[in-house]
Amino acid sequence: VLLLAAWLLGMALYFLARQGQGIVWIPVSLAGLALASVAGPWGAFAVAERSQLHELRELAGRYQLLQNGHLDGANGRAPDLPHAVRGRLASLFSFFAERNELARLQPQFAGSLALPDSLRHQSSWDQEQWRKYRLFDLSGFEYLESYQLQMALNDTLEEKSTDYYVRNSPSYYALGQGKYWLKDVGNLMDRIDTTGRNALALPLREGNFRLVMTAAGDSLLLQQQAAAGPWRTHLQLVLRPLADSLGQHYRQHIAGSIDLPAQPELRARAGRLQLHLYLSSLRQEQSGKKLSYTYSAEGLLEIKP
Repeated sequence: VLLLAAWLLGMALYFLARQGQGIVWIPVSLAGLALASVAGPWGAFAVAERSQLHELRELAGRYQLLQNGHLDGANGRAPDLPHAVRGRLASLFSFFAERNELARLQPQFAGSLALPDSLRHQSSWDQEQWRKYRLFDLSGFEYLESYQLQMALNDTLEEKSTDYYVRNSPSYYALGQGKYWLKDVGNLMDRIDTTGRNALALPLREGNFRLVMTAAGDSLLLQQQAAAGPWRTHLQLVLRPLADSLGQHYRQHIAGSIDLPAQPELRARAGRLQLHLYLSSLRQEQSGKKLSYTYSAEGLLEIKP
């Protein structure tokens, strides 16, 4: 800008003195101006370098990054350096590395910034990689990729997340006093017994139990196995009466899904056993004369002494 202003002033004075003659000097002087703006001490590149160097010195002084006048190991002296400042330092380092101007920063580093002899006969890519990371290796600051650099300059913390899963979560929980909370009850559960039916194994302190779905999925059976013997059914919960009752109540609704105002509950009791089933979904499907049921639910099993 200063060069352009000086050129315009010079041209104005020149034409005033020459009374409009010598117009040929306009393109010649303009070409010289363009050359000076690129390669001269007031050129864009030189001005940018001085500006970047001044900012680096200013940041080093403000955040006390120097030791004996050098930036070597500066990261260890400023562990709580703001994220945005780290991004700005990374941008400054990359500026000089990309322009192969590390020598301009040699006064700020005790370690050598000259290309090692061992790399002088290596590929240009190896040399570029050395220059790319050299300032970061000496200072201890982290090199930032372009997207990380943009986030840092915008003072935006990089988002990181970690997911934790329990692959084999328990199928039931002992609540004490003979009570057990049963998870994922229903024919949506991914548990198949030797007969191909959905079954939930319950090896409890009071005995070896299981919940079994009937083939049509319309009933849930609580069975107990005698010692090395057959399974005996103690309780049965039937879904059809509930499904028929809901169908009768909501028969005027055409929608394929209906939100119920309360959670349906089924109960069965026999002797010292009692089973509560709390349904979260229920589907009754009719194909011809055949009815089938799919549902998901949780349950509470009580075994009294």
